[in-house]
Amino acid sequence: MGSEDLFRRRKARDAATLQRQKRERARTKRYLIVCEGTKTEPQYLRELRDDLGIRPQLVRIAPNDGVSPDRVVAHAVALYAEDAAAGDAFDKVYCVFDRDRHSTFDEAVQRAKDLSAEGKPFVAITSNPCFEVWLLLHFGYTDQPFHPAGKKSVGDQVVAALKTKPGFAIYGKGQKGIYGQLKAKLSHALTDAARLRKHGAATGSINPATDVDLLVKAIQALAAK
Repeated sequence: MGSEDLFRRRKARDAATLQRQKRERARTKRYLIVCEGTKTEPQYLRELRDDLGIRPQLVRIAPNDGVSPDRVVAHAVALYAEDAAAGDAFDKVYCVFDRDRHSTFDEAVQRAKDLSAEGKPFVAITSNPCFEVWLLLHFGYTDQPFHPAGKKSVGDQVVAALKTKPGFAIYGKGQKGIYGQLKAKLSHALTDAARLRKHGAATGSINPATDVDLLVKAIQALAAK
């Protein structure tokens, strides 16, 4: 077989591969997730993604560029624009951040809403006071508000409550294996997070609260396709 025949075969194979990738892309959504937290949230979400067998190219969990909510949204905007300029924009952009004591929380939530109104696929995934509310819901429903006390911040109080749960006595930020440790309780957490959101809507309460269940369900739905 001559080199020219080999070249034609290779070119045809590459073209077929490209077409297959384009068909797959047309059927599959791509998500960008930018987290305020540098350890716990990204680690949990990576473990979820990997457990579901989703390729990192389809759910990109990007390093943040500053931990304040406004910086999270701004960085997500930059990454989305970069991808869109390359001709393949993300289908959803999730900005994951906590209320905690951040002065830019409301501003960041509104920015995400404004971007969505402009037709850009931005969603704010918030927790109040912090991401650990989501972890706590794996152990049962609670709508008891958290407040700072003494030298402990409101976030510290949530972590303290989590540390009373089986297997979490030495919980620390960025701890690996949390998703796997809680996986068997995930369905309960999803149910209780939705229940907590209904409670908040009915009572006007925003403490505690979390939307992490919405992100988890979106990732699960991607894996089901």
